[in-house]
Order: sequence, then C-alpha cells, then structure tokens
Amino acid sequence: MLKTVSALMLSAALSIPAFAQKMDNDEAAALKRIAQANVNEVAAGKIGAEKATSPDVKRFAQKMVDDHGKMAQELKSLGQSKGVPVADSTGMTDMAKLKMMERKSGAEFDQAFMDHMVKEHELTAKDVEATAAKAKDAEFKAALQKALPHIKEHLAEAKRLQASAAAGGTRK
Repeated sequence: MLKTVSALMLSAALSIPAFAQKMDNDEAAALKRIAQANVNEVAAGKIGAEKATSPDVKRFAQKMVDDHGKMAQELKSLGQSKGVPVADSTGMTDMAKLKMMERKSGAEFDQAFMDHMVKEHELTAKDVEATAAKAKDAEFKAALQKALPHIKEHLAEAKRLQASAAAGGTRK
C-alpha cells in the first residue's frame, strides 16, 4: 500500500511540469492577439496575390501568405501545447477592412494593400517586440524572437513598395 501511494505521489510530481506549461492570462491574451494578426496577414495576402496589378506587390502578397501562414501554424501549435486556443480565421472587424480594400482595383488596390501592410506590420512589430521583452514563458518568448526579424523585414519591404506605389513606380 505504501509503495502504491509513493508511486502515485511520484507520478503526480512528474506530471507537474505539464501544468507548469500553462501561460498566465496576459501572455495567453498576447498569444491569441499575435496569432490573430498572422491569420489576418494570410487573409490579406491571399487577396493581394489575387488582385494586385504590380508583380512586386503580388510577390509580396504571396510572401505574406507563406511566411505568416507558417508563423500562424507555429503559434497555433504553441497555443495547443499551452492550452490556449487561437483563431484560425479572420475576425469580423478585420474581415470588414479586407472587404473594403478588396473593392478597389488596379493601382488603387495596390496602394491600399501596401498601406494596409505597412500599418499592420508596424502594429505587429511593436506588439511582438514589447511582448517578447516581458514574456516569462520561454517557448513563447523564443517564438516571438524568431518571428520579429521576419516581421521587421516585411515592414521594410512593405514601406518600400508603398512608396513605389505612391510614386506610381510599381512595375506592371
């Protein structure tokens, strides 16, 4: 009987790390928010890849689908391991923004798309950087630190394409 109780206590003690993997509420909310931003970028990228007239904007849009799709999947897996469900579809507010942009065509669409990309990447880069700086969960922090250089690279490219579109210089 004593051996059984000891074995049960040892088993319970060994399972504590599984519970320790849970995130605090602030980090769980940040994970959900950042994962949602990635899902939104994929949705926007799909629209851009289909509607853009500039080959450069089309390439950038496809890169958003590929890169943010990968980031979204990594964050979803992290969320699953931490018991934090994350969105896998675009939220209503963001869907409305995308629908407004989608109504445009030609150079006007390219400009609106790149304006959207700059704005969203500025917000996401700021959020990811601030969240990574204070994150206590090691896996979450590592995921953010891995993603941040890519987000900043996207932002720099988006700003370049935005300026080119504004000047009417995107290649057709």
